[in-house]
Amino acid sequence: MEADPDLLRWSSSKPSNNDTNDPRPSQPVTAEESDQALSEESISLLSSEDDSLEGEIYEEEDYEGDDDYVNQNYDDDAVLSRIARKSRRPGFSHGYDDDSVRRVPRRGPLKPVEPTAEFKNLQSEATSAFIDADYDRALDLVKQAIHLNPEIFQAHVLLSEIFLAQGQKRKALYALFTGAHTRRKPEVWLEVANLILERADSDRAAALDDVVYCYSRVIDIDPKRYDVRFERAAINEELGYKGKAIQEYEKILESLPHNTNALRPLAALYIELGEIGKARAHYERCISYYINLNPDEVEDFTWSDVNIYVELFSYEHDYLAGISSLNSLARWLLGRKGDSGWDMVDDDREWDADDYPRRTATPWFVPGQYPLESYGIGLPLELRIKLGIYRLKSGYKDEALFHFHWLEPEDNSPGAKLFDYGDLFREAADSMKDIQLYEDALRFYIPLQHVQDFANTSLFLAMAECYDSCGDTEETERCYLTVAEYDKTNIEARTKLAHFYEKMGMTDQALKFITEAADIGREEVLSRRKPRFGPNIGKLANHFRDIEQEAPGSEDQLAPTESAVSSAVGDNTAAEGSTTIGFIPRSVTSLPGEQRGREIAPLKPDGENVRYLYAKMLELQPYMRQGQQDATGDWLDIAYALLWDFRSNRVFFPLQKKMTFLGYSREAQRKAGRLKSTNLLDELQEISNRIQASMGTPEIDTSSIPNDYHGIDFDSWLDIFLEYALVLSGQGQGDEAYDTLGAAADASIWYHSKPSTLRIYICWFTCALRLKDEDKLSDISRWFMKEYQFVTDAYRLFVTLSRVCGNPQRSLFHSAPSMKFMLRQVKAVDYSLPPDPLSPFKRSPESIYQERASLTTKNAEGEYIPAEEMDVALLVLYGHILYAGNSFTNALNYFFRAYALDPENPAILLSIGLSYISHSLKRQSDNRHYLVMEGLSFMQEYRRIRSQSSILQERQEVEFNFARVWQLLGIGHLAVEGYQKCLKIGEEIETERQKAQNPNTVEGATVGEQRGEACLEDFSRQAAPS
Repeated sequence: MEADPDLLRWSSSKPSNNDTNDPRPSQPVTAEESDQALSEESISLLSSEDDSLEGEIYEEEDYEGDDDYVNQNYDDDAVLSRIARKSRRPGFSHGYDDDSVRRVPRRGPLKPVEPTAEFKNLQSEATSAFIDADYDRALDLVKQAIHLNPEIFQAHVLLSEIFLAQGQKRKALYALFTGAHTRRKPEVWLEVANLILERADSDRAAALDDVVYCYSRVIDIDPKRYDVRFERAAINEELGYKGKAIQEYEKILESLPHNTNALRPLAALYIELGEIGKARAHYERCISYYINLNPDEVEDFTWSDVNIYVELFSYEHDYLAGISSLNSLARWLLGRKGDSGWDMVDDDREWDADDYPRRTATPWFVPGQYPLESYGIGLPLELRIKLGIYRLKSGYKDEALFHFHWLEPEDNSPGAKLFDYGDLFREAADSMKDIQLYEDALRFYIPLQHVQDFANTSLFLAMAECYDSCGDTEETERCYLTVAEYDKTNIEARTKLAHFYEKMGMTDQALKFITEAADIGREEVLSRRKPRFGPNIGKLANHFRDIEQEAPGSEDQLAPTESAVSSAVGDNTAAEGSTTIGFIPRSVTSLPGEQRGREIAPLKPDGENVRYLYAKMLELQPYMRQGQQDATGDWLDIAYALLWDFRSNRVFFPLQKKMTFLGYSREAQRKAGRLKSTNLLDELQEISNRIQASMGTPEIDTSSIPNDYHGIDFDSWLDIFLEYALVLSGQGQGDEAYDTLGAAADASIWYHSKPSTLRIYICWFTCALRLKDEDKLSDISRWFMKEYQFVTDAYRLFVTLSRVCGNPQRSLFHSAPSMKFMLRQVKAVDYSLPPDPLSPFKRSPESIYQERASLTTKNAEGEYIPAEEMDVALLVLYGHILYAGNSFTNALNYFFRAYALDPENPAILLSIGLSYISHSLKRQSDNRHYLVMEGLSFMQEYRRIRSQSSILQERQEVEFNFARVWQLLGIGHLAVEGYQKCLKIGEEIETERQKAQNPNTVEGATVGEQRGEACLEDFSRQAAPS
């Protein structure tokens, strides 16, 4: 049995590529040792907490517990070294001399180990606990089972299902990976791949990467699984890894030459990459093989392959060679391989439908020698149109039109070829338009107006061009107006219309469409604009300096501008210590003075240009905030260049996030990963640093750490990051805005600052609100609840953000991940509070597994902060999440817990009453009358509490909610009475508001009379607060 080193090293690094040919030779080991190593490795994979891939996955931020699952360390190097030592020996010596019999160990996989009785019991109990949704107990039991028999794949599958039920998809995935490594069986890896595909949600690309890894393991085990190779090639192509897909198809063709299933996608990939010669070479090798066989014996090579091969000639504009190849291959497939005399004829009479008149005029033609179906009737229509296009490109117009007429463009009956071959109509028409055969092209364009799939803007634009060239102004205008009416963002149609009306002398109409085209173009530029100079600070600064010099009075204003720069950013140049100034080319000194100054400007130090651009950005900022487009464009250009410079400095983005910012020195850059040791002195310095670290952390002089970059303080840099993201989000560029905020959050100068991080995440959810991105809002809300755990306002923020965005019918508010996350928050409070002061006989029995709080917030000393008391808002929030998911009975559990803590809270009383009433309307309710009465009793208590208030809005709320309950129960007359009371109280509220605004209001005047206008019906205050 061959033990793949990659397989044994899988816990340390998962291969990032898809190459299945490991350049390192595999080491031979015995079957027993290999299986033992794999079993031990599987346990290590499930429990290691090192820098391995699984370690990173199991440290997922949403995962709150189970340290016992990751608290073991397994020495992978020891395993590999033991295997390497044993693999250097050809066999195992049993202490005999050379003349004695030497036993050779049996090779191949061992038989599956029979599971022990203890394993079966643990597996059964774990399965039962999983079915009962007791995931913590199921997790503990299945881990015990895996430690007993790690080679049994079903236990790993159960572990994966438990993680999946807890919402930890990545851990579920790698539990499957771990189980698959225990046995070298292709079926196991294929099952894992299928499970990954079934569980793939929005992140399909990541799932496909994992599937490719599974397929690679299958191919390692069985290189002849060509079906898996096809699947892996297709996935690589979908992921955009075209080079890897090509390699895969090439390998398939090495083992299965002339396989057209691999040849077709390979040719398509080569066409996409522009390597037409390679595609032709592959097809020509395939054709040279098949053409010597009888067409009846060939099933793989079909008309589709002929079409693909002939299409390759069009990319090289070799149309005559394409015609010749098409004719010869068509003859072979139609059974006329030896009838090659037609190659000497300049026309296509060979493909006429009838022998008469053209074929019979050929001297060597013998009527009846071959069936009539082997001539023109047998040629597929797709290849006939391609033959016509090639003839047209070669100058044979009459032959081309003859082929195109087979489409019968005048036939518009229900069974016409138009409805089956619309793409051929379009190809033929486009080819004729390209060589200015406009009238002939219109014969094929016009019928396409009646085919829905082809009646698009490009068709009408092409028709308008043809009509315009034919002088038909009325139809030209109709086609352009059709495009302008149905495509509100089409600039080309409006531009063409403007030219058309200008030519016709209709100036007003021309100006109208010029204005529309300009407005659309401006909107596209604002939404998709790219910085004019990219990250080049020197060119951008030089651009603005040129503008200032060309402006009137620039000589007088130049000095104040420079002084303003100095005052705005200070004179600190600490960040420029490592900046390299390039030499001035000799040719520059010979230029005139003005031009030489412009050439030298970009060679100024980056720090000076940065400070100049920052001052310019502050100057443009008020105009940008007012919405001026030109100022906004310039401001974005400057901000982009400044942030690029900041993000390019690796000092701010160390490889380890725990490192704090220490300055711009060489040592600080080396620690951040920007510089590496290049000589012995650096090595000695590293050794010294390690020794000092082992002796204790030296004191750092905080006063020596700079608080600016290029003379601009870090708070101002953060302002640039945040405002740049806000402006981008306002223009709909969400990805770039999120990327900017992510960079700010990762910068070491703000990563360790809680106030700065808070500002970044506030800006983050503000951008998400502008973009109406519910997924991002949910993620940011979770961050606030983790960083500010047990803070009531964090939970209220989650509720608020869930209400302002998203579809209520499928909102993330009551999604499974949100439900599980909030349940962990409730458990964290439960298990961090002191035990209840109850007598022992009233306490519930202790669980066989240990529960612990999932704490996430730390104080200044780095200690976790436990909850001091139960949060009523958290209980009500989780109850409403369950209520939104129609789990009314479960919601009542948490509403009653909140009720016990705050019995006179009207929101809790209303929630309990609605839960009872809503559950009574379900089909499964066993005692509907009891549930309705319970709900109404809590509603009456809710009315009693609210009635104690003198605020009219609260009285109105009670009437509205009661009217809704009556309507829900089908008691219409009571609902109408409640809505009428609600509207009456609304008038009282409006009257009081008018009195507060105008104390001189005449008593008895109605609201409408006070306003002096008709009273508008306003229902904005009739909605009950949530």
